[in-house]
Amino acid sequence: MKVKHAFTILFVAFMVSAPLTAAAMQDSFTVAQEEEFNPEELIGRLLEEGAEVLLTNIDDDGVPGVIYGQLGIPSDDLGLEEDFYDGCLAMAMISTHGEFLDIVFDLIGGNPFSGDSSGGEFTTAQDGGIGGPEEILDILGTEFNLLITVYANMPEAESQQKMSNVVTHMTNTFGFSLAQLLTLRIDENLFPPEAEIELPFDSLDLFIYQELSTFDIVSNAMLSQMDDSGILGAMDTSFFTEARASAAGMLAIPDLAELVNFINSTFEGAGTVPPSSGFALAQFPGNLEGPLAIAAVGYLGEQVLTSESTELNVGSLVGATGTISPLDSGQSLILTNLPENVNITSVTPFVENQTFYEANGSTVLWNSTALGDQPEYLVSFDGGEFPPPITIERTFSPETVTAGGSVEVTVTVTNEGTEAISNVHLNDTGILSYYSSITVTGTTSDTFATLAGGESESITYQVTFENEGRYGFPKATVMYTYEGDSYTKTTPRDGYTVEPNPGNLAAQAIADGWPYSGIAIGVVALVGIYSIAGLARGRGDTYQV
Repeated sequence: MKVKHAFTILFVAFMVSAPLTAAAMQDSFTVAQEEEFNPEELIGRLLEEGAEVLLTNIDDDGVPGVIYGQLGIPSDDLGLEEDFYDGCLAMAMISTHGEFLDIVFDLIGGNPFSGDSSGGEFTTAQDGGIGGPEEILDILGTEFNLLITVYANMPEAESQQKMSNVVTHMTNTFGFSLAQLLTLRIDENLFPPEAEIELPFDSLDLFIYQELSTFDIVSNAMLSQMDDSGILGAMDTSFFTEARASAAGMLAIPDLAELVNFINSTFEGAGTVPPSSGFALAQFPGNLEGPLAIAAVGYLGEQVLTSESTELNVGSLVGATGTISPLDSGQSLILTNLPENVNITSVTPFVENQTFYEANGSTVLWNSTALGDQPEYLVSFDGGEFPPPITIERTFSPETVTAGGSVEVTVTVTNEGTEAISNVHLNDTGILSYYSSITVTGTTSDTFATLAGGESESITYQVTFENEGRYGFPKATVMYTYEGDSYTKTTPRDGYTVEPNPGNLAAQAIADGWPYSGIAIGVVALVGIYSIAGLARGRGDTYQV
């Protein structure tokens, strides 16, 4: 994986500055009415005054992906001014629910779990093995919460004490229940003397904790740290916390100057500077210091635009009601992307130098700060560019069985619209490649010539489980054709629990079921560690994340 692919949280910061940068290059949009555009001045102002961005994307299937992010001065609740953050380069929280992690990997250009499985197989608690590392997410599940903290250049006992104080503070402030997953110290003692390794720093201490609360509790805690004077104040946050696939993240940097100095000295000492961090640092003013926080929430929703749609109300994607206002202090942006084939006919509000519409594409950017209070943000377009509303659902009967028992699995596709679709192919064969000890009978795949409006079709099969444990069902898929174009929809991943038979002394150990969860979560967390490089900010007085 290239270095730039690892900067997951950097993407959030980039979301804030990149739309402004791109729009400022166009004749139809002027940032803050400035006659000349200076990227360093813009980014410096954003960091000092704060910013928020609502990014919405509609795919070819009419399915929305939404990310809302803020950057600015962290709230007092995080306590970044406390002594136990001295020497801390960064603290990150990552919380995922559903398949949102897949979306992140798509955005950053690769999935660390994907790859050639020819080197061997993983063994589950239930039986022989699974095909490769790309399947760990299915077995692991899709919801976990992580706290990641990095300290630099201090005695190990001191960093451990500081981390203990951080855990106490997070527990007392947010009611978190944190369990340690990984502690890693990187210094020259980590390597044998004969290796003659010279590190460009004295030490790095990495701490990864799992937050044991549910996704909604952790994500709401992060949302509570954001400034709600702007777009957030009009949003219904349950759109994020209750979505099938959603995520939340926060990156807090206690002292930007310390982080930048560490990055510069480390990479200069190593003789290499990662392209992404070098570019990012080059764009920021050199006098920035103090704390920085970047926070974001996102979700992948169900289909909202259909063959009959001719308008998108952007606010409806976040449950906004009433007036949508910009931040009291800072820059507010709303950016919407529709598929390239969609012909946009009008944009509301449209004000010269405050609304940007890509003439040869389907991107709309509103400078919400300049526009002020608005009742709604609308994009109108020609109809017939999206498929009918199609749903796919997988059900289990009974909800649980004991070892040796069978479950009936039904996958149903329904055309909720009025126009027919064709070449409808239902497929739910994924579990067959996961477990060798199960027996599957019935129809796991079928094709239907057409599916008229209001009609449904189903496949049904039975799975018999030899062993108890937690089993992962990969996504079931429907592929179909509408007006010559092909579309795909999936169910969520599903987990199914097979209870132990009475008297089985090993029952609890096996029922826990996920022997690789700690390893897999740790690997996922390491992706976030790279994100601390290349971030910079300035101190402001009125903005909070």
